[in-house]
Amino acid sequence: MRHASGSYYSQEIDTLNKIERFGLEAITGRRQFFYGELKKMTVAENIVTSYHSRAQSKNWGEWAVENKDMARILADAEILLQDN
Repeated sequence: MRHASGSYYSQEIDTLNKIERFGLEAITGRRQFFYGELKKMTVAENIVTSYHSRAQSKNWGEWAVENKDMARILADAEILLQDN
């Protein structure tokens, strides 16, 4: 969430962007993802995508009704953020 708002660096998003640009092997030296790193990058990407989708909405309440999965992702992320 902090990365999506533009206030923090996300290693997962940075790595994902580099992999998309240069390829997995060029960045990691491997031809396959490790499960944990793939999961972390996917979760980070889902949070950023959901955050930007909600930010573009004029009515967050309607957005949450129309995008239940994204709303849940953001709610879970906000809870985790408060715990830290």
